[in-house]
Amino acid sequence: MARLRLDRAALNRTFSATSRREGDAAARQVVARAKVLAPVDTGRLRASIRVERRSFFGLRQRWTIGSDVEYAPMVNDGTRPHLIRPRRAQVLRFKVGGKTVFAKVVHHPGTRARPFLDRALRDVARNRGYDITQR
Repeated sequence: MARLRLDRAALNRTFSATSRREGDAAARQVVARAKVLAPVDTGRLRASIRVERRSFFGLRQRWTIGSDVEYAPMVNDGTRPHLIRPRRAQVLRFKVGGKTVFAKVVHHPGTRARPFLDRALRDVARNRGYDITQR
């Protein structure tokens, strides 16, 4: 009878490299899809979408995809109705229909969510045959 000896370290390196390559490829696809789906006004949000890979003890990989633009969560998740008050001045000043308006407070109606990051992840996962689970 033949004996088989597994080189567990080599096996772990092989699987880690394979899963890392697969994860990197999937993450790049999610970034590309998110850039297509992101709403564009100035292009700042779209240009800021990035991926970051972290490794825990060289074994567990985690990819984080997002934006460092301060308003990205508000675009992706939407906002509730809220009040806007001036921070450094006595009144707010803005234009409505070409006219300059001054106000001490504005009752903002909130914004509808545009979940471009969520949709990008779902689209890529579906195309690659992955299941998404919530924690």
